[in-house]
Amino acid sequence: MSHYERSVLIDCSLEKVFGFHSDTNNLKKITPEFIKVKILKIDLPLRLYSEIMLQITQFGFIKTKWNIQLTDFQPFNLITDTQTKGPFKIWKHSHCFEDRGGKTLMTDKISYVLPFGIIGRTADKLFIAKMIDKQFEFRHKVTKNILENLA
Repeated sequence: MSHYERSVLIDCSLEKVFGFHSDTNNLKKITPEFIKVKILKIDLPLRLYSEIMLQITQFGFIKTKWNIQLTDFQPFNLITDTQTKGPFKIWKHSHCFEDRGGKTLMTDKISYVLPFGIIGRTADKLFIAKMIDKQFEFRHKVTKNILENLA
């Protein structure tokens, strides 16, 4: 299993950062241009066991349907989405939020397994891990910029 973790300190209240991530309309705002996200179905308001169906298009032509379910939802602390159907053999993504004296430490923790055994592990080492890092580097930068400029 592969693991990824990235944190960012945002000069914004915990409530605003959590609220931003609880609004799925913001997903498109924090997604890099090489990935297009279309929400096909979503259970709102977000809560434990909400299901979200997405269509992801990468590089303009690779389309994938991705179904996730919120398997942990603790307001102002944690949102965990787990893939129920999609491109990964296993995908679990936790968005963690911590108050740091009026600022918010936001951490993304991901555990995943690609399909296809050794081919998947090789692809992960060659480019998937780098793509995930670039995507979350972008997400954190944009989230920080949006929220700090709203404050």
